[in-house]
Amino acid sequence: MFSLSAYDFAANLHLYRWKDLNILLDVNSGAIHLLDDLAYETVEKIAYYQGDRSRALEDLSSKYPEDEVQQVMTELGALYEQGGLFSADETPRVDLSSMHVKAICLNVAHACNMRCYYCFASQGDFGMKPCLMDLETGKKAMEFLIANSGKIKNLEVDFFGGEPLLVADMLKDLVSYCRQREKETGKRFNFTLTTNSLLLDDEISDWVIKNDISLILSLDGRKEVNDQHRVLPNGQGTYDMIMPHIKGVVDKNPVSYYVRGTFTRKNLDFASDLQHMIDLGFDCISVEPAVGPDNGFSIMEENLPQVLTEYERLTDSLLDAYLAGKEINFFHYNLNLQKGPCLAKRSTGCGAGIEYLVITPEGDIYPCHQFVGEEEFYMGNIYADNLNIEIRKKFENNQLKDKECISCWARNFCGGGCHANSLHANGDMSKPHKVSCVMHKKRVEGAIYLELQKQLHG
Repeated sequence: MFSLSAYDFAANLHLYRWKDLNILLDVNSGAIHLLDDLAYETVEKIAYYQGDRSRALEDLSSKYPEDEVQQVMTELGALYEQGGLFSADETPRVDLSSMHVKAICLNVAHACNMRCYYCFASQGDFGMKPCLMDLETGKKAMEFLIANSGKIKNLEVDFFGGEPLLVADMLKDLVSYCRQREKETGKRFNFTLTTNSLLLDDEISDWVIKNDISLILSLDGRKEVNDQHRVLPNGQGTYDMIMPHIKGVVDKNPVSYYVRGTFTRKNLDFASDLQHMIDLGFDCISVEPAVGPDNGFSIMEENLPQVLTEYERLTDSLLDAYLAGKEINFFHYNLNLQKGPCLAKRSTGCGAGIEYLVITPEGDIYPCHQFVGEEEFYMGNIYADNLNIEIRKKFENNQLKDKECISCWARNFCGGGCHANSLHANGDMSKPHKVSCVMHKKRVEGAIYLELQKQLHG
């Protein structure tokens, strides 16, 4: 028989109930088990008695027939032998120094035609001088990506801002340039456009479709919710202006899209916003929390009870849609439960500062869009060809292995969380943002529950 006397149950197992399901996640193997009440209580007791199965058996035998408890113990032992339960933590330290850049967030506009009240980018200019990227800088940024991508063939470019469609003509020329460079280099550019949709008319929509550009389309859900946050410079709401553009381009069947909403503490009933988007006919949806220091909108610790309850409502909406024959691709529940994230992502999270960088309209380089304008994270300029390796090393060394996250059951689904959120909340990239952690763990639980329900319903 196997010994569990030194096993860290809290870090390596997650046992929880969600409505009528008893669920067990074996953290290190990624195996998910659906348990009956006896099996659930057996694992619970084994963990409580720190692996002492004799005491667990004695305790459980006062409630269940001993032979049934013994049978469950045998089945758990078989799962252990197969590597699907009580598996050991083997979180490695990963050498990331040889990784190449594969993705660029191209901040083509530090300016915006909207004034969203909760905007992390200081309503578009990132707290800097408003600026638009010219074609020369765009081409230079693409050459920087090609030169630093090594043997990576598929490259990712996100047109971001501010509002990137303020330079729509430049983007058209830049995409044409990149298509030519594909033929010359053997690389492949995959483009994403993140837009508030005000300028997304039929002409631009057709260009997006023709060039297989993925879309992130901002909409906060219900008209009254969207229009209390997402407004024009004169304070006018934007729902009625952007909705025809969003529906128009989605109807043209883009290569990929998400309708993306932000919820704040002013609309904690955000499951209703998800439902509104489902009712509009959208099937690729993201609803994400405003986080960070208290700015009047960020989700704070005192909001968490309501937020966690709302995620349960949201999960019900996703299940109801599935049972009605409409599967919703909900971004935060896309966890790839069968395979999980790659080793690098499990170790460091998103890859910011290493394989993912942001370039501003003037060619300045930062680890990601949330660090733009912060002098201590300035990595250089594409015209100077002087990438600051010391800043990169900060991100290479900010690994899960060295964080308190190593004892968290959800660690393999986030790699230690967002570097920027941690820094801005705690002044330290290695200390996780607690509010984000609590919400993320609830989303992981919801995603697992939803996947199990889908399997049960065939």
